[in-house]
Amino acid sequence: MNAAESLGVVVGRQRAQRGWTLDAAAARLGISRRLLVQIEQGEANPSLSTMLAVAGGFSIDLADLLEGDVTAATFVGPNAPRPMWSTADGSSAELAAAHGPLELWRWELQPGESRSSEAHVSDSLECIHVQSGQLNVEVGTESVVVRRGEAVAFAADRPHRYSNNGRARVVFTLAVYDPIGA
Repeated sequence: MNAAESLGVVVGRQRAQRGWTLDAAAARLGISRRLLVQIEQGEANPSLSTMLAVAGGFSIDLADLLEGDVTAATFVGPNAPRPMWSTADGSSAELAAAHGPLELWRWELQPGESRSSEAHVSDSLECIHVQSGQLNVEVGTESVVVRRGEAVAFAADRPHRYSNNGRARVVFTLAVYDPIGA
């Protein structure tokens, strides 16, 4: 079973457990009925923001949406890291590991590229460590430059943005604590 089919099984199971119709689920998840059908049939490649919206609508975290039922205290396996998005210019993010409300990411941003994130739920946290380059991080109206070897942590319950305003690629590790349903 590929990743899209696995996601479809989890979404279909979550919807069935709640007794939601396709229309009710689409409304609660904030996506179209058509996209929901495509996801459940394993025919969609939803964006990260769509997967976060679906997880939030089910009151589960991203790890549970991607893994189904994560109950083991520790896991190591061939499914990590998972590419989650990429751009034509070579920027990308992969989910290296996830368990419950905790996620560990590896990101690369090419010069001139950026990524924005909507506010997470209350009590969400993010911590970033830059391995190479220089990362601009905006949280709400605040902005900070994080250089190679430096780190930044912030409450992620406000919109935030990561930008590479330099000339070299930026590589960073991102830890996210997102207590959806916790």
